[in-house]
Amino acid sequence: MAKNPTGSASDRLPHPFSELLAAATVPPQAEFLVHSVKVVCGRQTETNCCCTAGARPGVYATEVNIQNITGQPAQVAKFFVPLINAGAVIGREPKFADPAKISQHTGELITLPPLAATMDDCCHIAELLLGGPPSGESALTIGYLTIGSFFELAVSAVYTATPLSGDGISIDVEYILPRRLGRGPGQG
Repeated sequence: MAKNPTGSASDRLPHPFSELLAAATVPPQAEFLVHSVKVVCGRQTETNCCCTAGARPGVYATEVNIQNITGQPAQVAKFFVPLINAGAVIGREPKFADPAKISQHTGELITLPPLAATMDDCCHIAELLLGGPPSGESALTIGYLTIGSFFELAVSAVYTATPLSGDGISIDVEYILPRRLGRGPGQG
């Protein structure tokens, strides 16, 4: 990203971040940092099919934690790109999920105060996808929660999985490093 950006945030960022950050305050000499977090939620049941939709039978949950690790309020843009939505596979090769077509429904812009933290979990992802709070247990949903900001963030993901039998549980914590958003050769 250019050292002295000019114009609005939406002029400099590719869609869907441009829509979310159209009114954002851009700090001087800012780079746009992106965290891409894999999310696995819901129940995958036994199937009689030749292909299980992305996961072995079990119950899955993901919690994504976001902390503003700066001394000033940070605007954070987020959107979810589903590859499997409530059991329906929408992003299996050769198909793909296009965030430019779905982000207006699954995106949001928040402001985190200095050192404040928030989380996104399977309930919030389902609410973004459904347009309202979910009821009951959800079928398997897999995708990416993409988090972007001009400010430094600490992002981690907590993954849990339980077999359908309920015997045992697996838990894993991953720290998601940021990447500078590239716009192509010679553009930033």
